[in-house]
Amino acid sequence: MFEKDMTVGFLLDFYGDVLSEHTRSLLSMYYGEDLSLAEIAESAGISRQGVRHAIKKGEEELRFLEKQLGLAAQFFALKDTAGKLRALAARIGAESEPAARALAEEARRCASLILSETDEEDTGIVSELN
Repeated sequence: MFEKDMTVGFLLDFYGDVLSEHTRSLLSMYYGEDLSLAEIAESAGISRQGVRHAIKKGEEELRFLEKQLGLAAQFFALKDTAGKLRALAARIGAESEPAARALAEEARRCASLILSETDEEDTGIVSELN
């Protein structure tokens, strides 16, 4: 038996559309629905070993994509930085000068845009920041 590396679930969110429908489906059942290999094998009509092999290959492909593109790492770094920006804005906002409070409000607005979980068009966030 092998252990689940839950970071693969995050990578599946970022790169899942690149995988074949079959592989994506097996990984989704395993990581998203927390089904066992036997349950997936029964559902997919293949052997347990076939499921394990497909999952391992899918994991390798996802890790390769992350190594090459780094989208998940960039996302988490951006999210962390936006959180820090928000905390700094709160500290600056406590200042008594109106200019400092205005800068703090602008920093909070930028952090909120970065942390927004809505899907923006390519020009959505960029136009908001400009």
